[in-house]
Amino acid sequence: MSRKQFFKRVKGHVSQYEDWYYLVEEGGVTFVEHEWDHVTVNGLAQNTGTQRYTVDEFLAGDHYYGAQAALKEALRQ
Repeated sequence: MSRKQFFKRVKGHVSQYEDWYYLVEEGGVTFVEHEWDHVTVNGLAQNTGTQRYTVDEFLAGDHYYGAQAALKEALRQ
């Protein structure tokens, strides 16, 4: 298995919303893995998780444009 980060997004006034995007190759299949850790500071709530998509699903879906552009660039290399 190979897992390579191709994009990271951090936002919020204390960088409390983090998203990581990886291009993963496993068993001859290539897919995108989106991992996130979002913390609501004033409510002290946390939302974390991981979601996998096929490359086509990720590019066609309603995902952050910067991550889609970075994926296209990673696939060209």
